[in-house]
Amino acid sequence: MVTALQPKTPHTIKIEFADEPVTSFGGLVLAERIAARLGLWRTLEGILPQRRGRFSWLTGIKSMVMGLLSGAQGTWAAQALRQDAALLAMLSLPGAPEEATAWRMLGPLGELAPNASLGRVHEIAARRVLDKLPRKELLLEGFVPVFADGTLLEGSGKREGTKYIREKGSGLMWSTVFVGPVPCAQRLAGPGEGEQTCVRALLGEVDRAVLKPLKLHGQALVMMDSLHGDDPTLKQLEAARLHYLVGANKLAKTEETLTNLPEAVWEDTGARAGLGWAASGACVCWLQCDDWAAKRLLVGRRFRREGELFWNYAGVLTDLRERDAAPMLARGLSFARAIWRLYDAKAGMETFFKDGLSDLGLHHPPCREHARNAGFYAVGALAWLLGVAVDVLGGAGAGRGATARQDGGERARATPRRMRLWRLRRELFALPGRVARHARELTVRLLGAGEATRQLFERYWGNLSRC
Repeated sequence: MVTALQPKTPHTIKIEFADEPVTSFGGLVLAERIAARLGLWRTLEGILPQRRGRFSWLTGIKSMVMGLLSGAQGTWAAQALRQDAALLAMLSLPGAPEEATAWRMLGPLGELAPNASLGRVHEIAARRVLDKLPRKELLLEGFVPVFADGTLLEGSGKREGTKYIREKGSGLMWSTVFVGPVPCAQRLAGPGEGEQTCVRALLGEVDRAVLKPLKLHGQALVMMDSLHGDDPTLKQLEAARLHYLVGANKLAKTEETLTNLPEAVWEDTGARAGLGWAASGACVCWLQCDDWAAKRLLVGRRFRREGELFWNYAGVLTDLRERDAAPMLARGLSFARAIWRLYDAKAGMETFFKDGLSDLGLHHPPCREHARNAGFYAVGALAWLLGVAVDVLGGAGAGRGATARQDGGERARATPRRMRLWRLRRELFALPGRVARHARELTVRLLGAGEATRQLFERYWGNLSRC
């Protein structure tokens, strides 16, 4: 039975163009709003030197950042704004550079001195985002999670800085440090650099420019995978007095030590059907490598998959002690299970890269020269930060806090539930809007938004205006 009138398919379709001040990305006013609240563009103008030419650094960088957020990619990001007069007016841009000009701008951007670079602008903006973020949205079992990792981008024999990693193949190495969900620093490895070198440098910058000014240093918990479980990185963390959980699986001594432990030290942690484990256990012991000046605490795990006869072993190094995990122990967890609960949360933080690599198209370096790619990734990281800021600050108060399981399980979520950047673009940024300016007042009238979208936008706009 037909319950509603069905629209008939038209026999004729006519196309007309109207010269009206309308943009397809009226929702990008959210990004412009939070950028103003963070003082982002003012900071950029104050730090970067003057640029000769038609387009200033501010105009070029802002055009590329907003272009990336709208879905454009690579050096075409600014070009996407050139024909959108309403969007340019909404963003207070006098124009946008063409693709060739944007390409030329990237080289000098990648060569700027550290104290006058986009990296410094990024650190300042990230610190302001974290300062506005409610602390409860940031904490994981009383700690502020700091996640450092690298990812392999596309590479080729013609692209400067391309490296070969046996387990992953060839590509450019891009390293990032997050504090909670916020990307706070990034670095594209150049010739002679690797992920470990870059991460050590970035951790020092984030501690100096973000953690200490916000008085988060004492609560910070640095989490990294086994690539960084070596003496130089651990000594740096210990000298800086930063708490850490770092994988230890690349150390030959780890499996040797865990294999030779007596059965009595292992705590039975049962089967984990979701992981395919028929049995598992955890323990705490000390690890002493030959070239270490002192032993370090090792928290071990063993597991046996369905149908297997022998145990598999894994370990994580930490400077935490039972007093540091007291709230978790009070809920009935052992110290070993508490440590693994925290370290397992790192897996959730690894998904942060999807926002940048997939949603902003940053997996594909656009240039051949390393300096230009370094400049592009500095701009891309700024767009990434701005998109994350829109969501974590605009979506606050929606019951998305970093809640932890209270049932004694090992899984923990290190960050609030978030809206991916592709979805943020689809639901909020890509709203058509009519733009009008009168004196210093800007009016953006969003068109065709359904009731659910309207309510969502109003909540984000209200939160960003009050933050």
